[in-house]
Amino acid sequence: MHRQARPLAAATPWLPVQRRAGPGADTAPVLICFPPAGAGAGFFRDWPDGLPDIRIVPVQLPGREERFSETAEVDVFAIASEVSEAIAREGWDRPILLGYSYGALLAFETALLLERSGHEIAGVITLARAAPQTEPQRSVADLHDGAFLDYVRSLGGLPPEFDDMPELADLLLPTMRTDFRANDGYARAANARLRCPIVTISGTADQATAGDRDAAWAARSEADHRLIRIEGGHFFIHESPGTAFTRIADVIVSLNDMGRSGRP
Repeated sequence: MHRQARPLAAATPWLPVQRRAGPGADTAPVLICFPPAGAGAGFFRDWPDGLPDIRIVPVQLPGREERFSETAEVDVFAIASEVSEAIAREGWDRPILLGYSYGALLAFETALLLERSGHEIAGVITLARAAPQTEPQRSVADLHDGAFLDYVRSLGGLPPEFDDMPELADLLLPTMRTDFRANDGYARAANARLRCPIVTISGTADQATAGDRDAAWAARSEADHRLIRIEGGHFFIHESPGTAFTRIADVIVSLNDMGRSGRP
């Protein structure tokens, strides 16, 4: 059930200007990017090289990078409320929202709020995440440290220095646990659907989207849904970056073309 979004404690930049990259022209497509669990805007640091014609605007969540001193937020609805308001203030024309793994839920929820407030979204791109669940799930964040880190490691989500720097785990574990708890505790009724198209991209060997759980995103859009599968696991973007960025670029062009042709 949808909960009332509560205000977050600190008023800080969700769409920091210093993190933006790509063409500055008003005609360039705007891609608003939500990072995976535990990651910050830096996850998208190299994306301008793969998407040179796109204005990339990464979302910075509390509890990481320049917002490290803030407490990570477990309420997806509260995060989406803050980010949707920040996006609305920018006045971008038909932006595209993209989310990686946990970020896909944030992109979906933010797009719901934007559409309900009258803003047009060109589309939502969901990567490496099953369709939103309708009931909360038992969270892997409740595992003890070793088991939790093993799970994150199995997804390919731990940097190599984690094994060499135990103090790094101590610093980042609280934020990682909060994000996974938010991801697993999120739920939306089956009739919560976007008016804009959704494009889902997943790795062929990703257990997080196995069993056609990636295909189930089709039920979350009243418009078109397209499913693309790329060789690789949960972080296929690192395993096959050339293929992944080519497909993402094609999707962005397609979503923009839909709007110009008058399609829903």
